Amino acid sequence: MLPIITDQVYVLRPPIVKDLYGNESRSTKDWSAAVRTGPFDACVQPDSATLGASLATKEERRGGREQRSQSIQVFLNPGVDVLATDGLEINGVVWQINGDPFTLPDVGGIGHMILKADRIEG
Repeated sequence: MLPIITDQVYVLRPPIVKDLYGNESRSTKDWSAAVRTGPFDACVQPDSATLGASLATKEERRGGREQRSQSIQVFLNPGVDVLATDGLEINGVVWQINGDPFTLPDVGGIGHMILKADRIEG
């Protein structure tokens, strides 16, 4: 059980579709047809790995374009059906999960799942 609940999140599971060349990959998702489940209680915080450097926000310029990305950590109760290929909707904003969720053991009733999610703009 999560000790602190800050948000309600929805899990978005988009189907993978073929691109113009007939290939299917993680980048060929149809987000408009994603299946939405939830809401689930969660604790959402800035990603601690990037927090000290830039308050979990990073900006890059490539080829004359600016790209801004943010990272968060999301703590969920164990048993929530969430995969590395899913997305999360938090307060109307869609975040892409970055890596496999990690479940901590339930020692004393405080087990939970941790995952990182990113939002990229630009």
